[in-house]
Amino acid sequence: MWTMELEFRHLRIVIAVADEGSITKAAAALGLSQPSLTSQLQRIERAMGAPLFERARTGVVPTSFGRTVLARARSVVNEMADLRGEANALATPRGPVELKIGGRPSPLLSVVVPLLGAAYAELHGPDVAPLSVQVHTDPSAAALQGRVRAGRLDAAVLCDVVGFEIGTAEGVRREVVVEREPEFVGLSDRHRLAAHDVIDLADLAEENWMIDPQEDHGGIGPLRAACRAAGFEPRITHEISDSTSAREFITSGQCVSLAQPTSSEGRGLVIRPLRGDPICNRLELAWKDLGPIDPEMLRRAVTEAYHRLIDRNPSYPVWWARHNG
Repeated sequence: MWTMELEFRHLRIVIAVADEGSITKAAAALGLSQPSLTSQLQRIERAMGAPLFERARTGVVPTSFGRTVLARARSVVNEMADLRGEANALATPRGPVELKIGGRPSPLLSVVVPLLGAAYAELHGPDVAPLSVQVHTDPSAAALQGRVRAGRLDAAVLCDVVGFEIGTAEGVRREVVVEREPEFVGLSDRHRLAAHDVIDLADLAEENWMIDPQEDHGGIGPLRAACRAAGFEPRITHEISDSTSAREFITSGQCVSLAQPTSSEGRGLVIRPLRGDPICNRLELAWKDLGPIDPEMLRRAVTEAYHRLIDRNPSYPVWWARHNG
């Protein structure tokens, strides 16, 4: 006597009939004709040795034996789906690993991103999808650290003013990447002090000063403390956040401003060091969980990127060699 051997497709038929509660609906769901499905279901029941379904007023329902078979059929189908999913994951290249990184407005992150991408590709090889990096800038170190703590950023390069530190937020890890970075001063190239290699802060007592109101302490705290130590109260007349407007006001000679030492000169702007470095920053890498990204890889990328920027301003390599030689 011939006995039909059950196959995976037969389990799908049993499940479809149970889920639809109707031979007609199950046939439509499986793309079969109703007579074909009825014939196959009868053969399945003969192979099992007992009916799996019985007629009801609304269609068909599983018998007691049918419910037992159905539970095991669902288990087999689900396990097979899991196996297929794992096989597809192994056969298909992973999607890009995403990293959200933040920092103050500066050229630093524009150099970090390609360096980090190259390091990631070298570590994982050509068969792995490339690293995808999203960038967010904010002049406030506190705001950046808050985003890291909340998980809105994976990491951030924080600029903490020495003596005005924001402190470390709970759950955030931080590592120093630049121990000491001086604040320089930005002047018009027509300024009376533009030709000086180094400028005394006291010589700027009569100047109008510009700050970025979005910086921590509004940028006022460190500037006021340094100016008071030099014997004067700074006259803050410009509060500007966008770099285009800020540059225009400085190059036109209407005000002066603190400036990052990695800022580029030119087009009417000069960047000069302040004697004695009255205001200094410390750059730190902050993160919570970088997932597939090694924090050491990111730290090296940030450090290398910063070193590449030192030569952007002719005064900074001199300062750097004197303090880090």
